[in-house]
Amino acid sequence: MIIDDEPLAREGMRELLQDEEAVDIVGECGDGASATEEIRKKKPDLILLDIQMPELDGFDVLRALDAKSLPAVIFVTAFDEYAVRAFRVHALDYLLKPVDPSRLREAIRRARQTLQAAPATGKSPRGMDDRLSRLLADLGREPKPTERFLVRSTGRVIVVKADEVDWIEAQGDYAGLHVGGKKHLVKEKMNKIEAQLDPAKFIRIHRSSIVNIDRIKELHPLFHGEYSLILNDGQKLTLSRSYRDRVLRHMKHSP
Repeated sequence: MIIDDEPLAREGMRELLQDEEAVDIVGECGDGASATEEIRKKKPDLILLDIQMPELDGFDVLRALDAKSLPAVIFVTAFDEYAVRAFRVHALDYLLKPVDPSRLREAIRRARQTLQAAPATGKSPRGMDDRLSRLLADLGREPKPTERFLVRSTGRVIVVKADEVDWIEAQGDYAGLHVGGKKHLVKEKMNKIEAQLDPAKFIRIHRSSIVNIDRIKELHPLFHGEYSLILNDGQKLTLSRSYRDRVLRHMKHSP
């Protein structure tokens, strides 16, 4: 079963799985609530589970299920470095977006071996429930989102509060923090910056842009599913098609 809130991501995963031997896709879900219901109903052997979903995320889905009868899980994540470290510690498989076909094949191969080795008792694959329980416990101790950035300038360090950042742009190995018409450079890549921010306040709109949700004033549709996003100060940014559904859904459910 494929669980991801982005239709394009689900479509891409379907295409990648077409050539996999003895793999039948028994369902797809675009949100955590329907995923828990479908997993209980269809009892898939394996789920490809997106982590970052609105309302119920991937970890919430697992918490809502009976730990003793969980399917095998391959996590899919765009940026969560903390979670990736936890997966490695607990020997749980994961895929980074965009998904590499060879990496997917290897993950499917390992999942198949795990399933074949599991006893036919109706319980979760060998050790899966224990490993997931430990993972969820570890993630419960995840550090809080950063509240400030330290920006090195000539002979000094400037403190930039995260809430004051309007938007962030990728600049190679650096990220540009746009704050009230000024830009500060920090030596961090976008994936790491995104993992540090509060997902309730900041959202990725493009591979090279992250926006403070409170600064968004208007959205105007463009061609090929993209949008022009206008901030309160008049700054125009592009909301790419691959992030569109998540951004629109997030804004719809934001207070």
